[in-house]
Amino acid sequence: MQMETVSVRMNKEEIEKIATLLKEKRSEIVRTLLNGGKKMLAIELYKEKKVSLGLASRLAGLSLSEFIDLLKEFNITLNLEKEDVKQALRYAKELL
Repeated sequence: MQMETVSVRMNKEEIEKIATLLKEKRSEIVRTLLNGGKKMLAIELYKEKKVSLGLASRLAGLSLSEFIDLLKEFNITLNLEKEDVKQALRYAKELL
């Protein structure tokens, strides 16, 4: 994955407080906040049924099982209909 430097305006004092508390560099704090934000956005979009489970996991930067675990941590149930599960099982059987 190609990385790019991006300029962001943030409250410097808040970032400094967190960096001091965690004894980390500001850049690490910003990366952590962005990664957490990606995950929370993916959760919200999934809860609102705006994206599928697979797309939400990709947006969060997680594997499908990791994203399901994350949903479980937030007590969010899967938006799967019985027919979706049946179709997935049929597809899995075809592959095996």
